[in-house]
Amino acid sequence: MPVASPASAKGPDTPQSSLLTVQYLRAIAALMVAYFHTMIQRPAYTRYFREYLLGSQALSSGVDIFFVISGFIMLISNRNTRPGVFAVRRVIRIVPLYWVLTSLIACLTLLYPQFFHATVLSLEYFLKSLLFIPYANPGQEQELVPLLVPGWSLNYEMFFYCIFALVLFAAQRWRLAITGGVFALLTFAGYEFRPADHRAIFFFTDIRIVEFWLGMLIADLFLHGRLRFPPWLPWTILIAGFTALLWKRPMAGLTDAAPGQSLLANVLPSAAIVLGAVALEQSKKVARITALAFLGDASYSIYLSHVFSLGVARLTWSKFGLEKDSLMRAAGFAVYSMVAVIIGSVLVYRLVEKPMLIFLQKMARRNKNSCSDSSLATGG
Repeated sequence: MPVASPASAKGPDTPQSSLLTVQYLRAIAALMVAYFHTMIQRPAYTRYFREYLLGSQALSSGVDIFFVISGFIMLISNRNTRPGVFAVRRVIRIVPLYWVLTSLIACLTLLYPQFFHATVLSLEYFLKSLLFIPYANPGQEQELVPLLVPGWSLNYEMFFYCIFALVLFAAQRWRLAITGGVFALLTFAGYEFRPADHRAIFFFTDIRIVEFWLGMLIADLFLHGRLRFPPWLPWTILIAGFTALLWKRPMAGLTDAAPGQSLLANVLPSAAIVLGAVALEQSKKVARITALAFLGDASYSIYLSHVFSLGVARLTWSKFGLEKDSLMRAAGFAVYSMVAVIIGSVLVYRLVEKPMLIFLQKMARRNKNSCSDSSLATGG
């Protein structure tokens, strides 16, 4: 979300034959995160979500699924991609929509500060947000999140892409091992030697970065046909993964959990979910669910734009005088909010994300062809 992650919808990095289960997981993970944010929109309803409406902080772990998917897609789709081309594709895929929505939230904060009490805007914070630089956000209890809060995961994504681009210089047979070694060293060094006052170092050495490598490992197994399990086993792995991921409440902070706890509560369950889904795909017995596949395509828009849709839903719910403290009203708000998220995200995907992506991809191809023609003309 990313996606591979919400940040990897269909495009030049997608496998030639679209993996339906991965598309489905994108949609499910994005909607998990959106529903997690829905349950905290109206504090009076939060207890109803937790007790009756399947609300749990564990839903935020949809991001962990995105990270595993991201590693999977990057390896499976870029085996023959040059590092420079990979970098350009990733920038085109991630940056435009994120910059548009970050700029939008900055503008809205300036125009309507009364609606953005938790948003602290400054030129420094705005630039750090755009450049994927983590900072302690004073409006979000010093969490390392940007102005557009869901964008915190993109800081991890961009970090992974930088490492992966460098690994592409190596032979294919060594890429998985090199990436694993780098991430192992980072997590070990981070937890053993990091200074307490350098939270950005803490951020980029968190054990969550291992999720990208686990996705790459699953891709390697998939490419070599090693996920041909008995029919019952993929479903068992998938269900066990979701059960472990949603059973316990993960740490509230992005980087506060002990590595062992994160490994058991987030990293391994997310990898199991993707492993089970991809094994199902390799069995070639996956039915196409058009709506879910489409939401998988729109997962990046869902992930980044849902905060705007939820804000509109919260304001209109109050405007209509429906904020009464009751289970029925809380259930109604849950449905209303998620419908708003889906409609809003589809509009963003259709009207903003997809047109920008198509335009920029055409520009990149045109520039590539122009450079090739120029090189031929000059004998370069």
